[in-house]
Amino acid sequence: MKQFGNYVIALCLRGIGLVCGNVSIKLRIKAGAAIGFVLRLSSKKRFRITYQNIQLAFPEKTNAWHLKTARGSYRNLGIILAEIVSFPWLNDSKIKELIHYKNIELIDKAASRGKGLILLSGHYGNWEMLAYSAGLLSGISIGIVVIHQHNPYADAHINTFRTRHNNSIIPTANAARQIVQKLRKGETVALLADQAADGAKDIFVDFFGRQAATYEAPAALALKFGSPIIIGFPKREENGTYWVELKEITHDDLEYSKDGIVELTKRHVDALEQAVRENPELWAWQHNRWKK
Repeated sequence: MKQFGNYVIALCLRGIGLVCGNVSIKLRIKAGAAIGFVLRLSSKKRFRITYQNIQLAFPEKTNAWHLKTARGSYRNLGIILAEIVSFPWLNDSKIKELIHYKNIELIDKAASRGKGLILLSGHYGNWEMLAYSAGLLSGISIGIVVIHQHNPYADAHINTFRTRHNNSIIPTANAARQIVQKLRKGETVALLADQAADGAKDIFVDFFGRQAATYEAPAALALKFGSPIIIGFPKREENGTYWVELKEITHDDLEYSKDGIVELTKRHVDALEQAVRENPELWAWQHNRWKK
């Protein structure tokens, strides 16, 4: 029965994708906003977490601003969902119209050093489009670290897009070994590192003035193998397209040590915080980022 339910859900998503993938950007944004509205109403508990997280991050703002930003975050999630289910109907020329980079050549320059490359981002803007377009526009195959969806049909639907142009999927369940193998071969991996980590195993750094358990793996791998870290956050423009300015998080001055890992982690977390401060509605506040 569960399998049948998953199949029905996947069919519904494909139906939504068929429609959203064949309309204008403006109409797809409107459809996404409607989806976001439904998501917001579907869980009062999750919306409360979203609102409280925004209050913690921006205590100087008014309650009205907190509420508006929380609603905006759900709107963003809805738009992302509308875009993700549309991906099979968006060819590469349409993707190139949707997302633009100021300095995509930074990826090729960093990868050419031969020490592997770590592309880092967060749940900001449309992170799925960021990972795919980075490979498409740079011409580099990317190993994308992902969490498998509970619905296998929906998972397959998304992975069809993720693996275009020789990109590969790295499941989080056994990601460590595959990431190390790729970096040793001088290849590129892409991952998100902005959700709460295991406080007993990872490290705590400041995020919006509060200590947050943060994955140490990106910094540890970069320092151990000498791999550059390129970070980017897709900002949605008023016309519905995305703009990305990539930045290298330098670490030539750091050693592969506990202190070095903490400092490099602070650097990429600070870059995330700056992006979120500039456009807070584009980040997924629904996650309990400051849990102990």
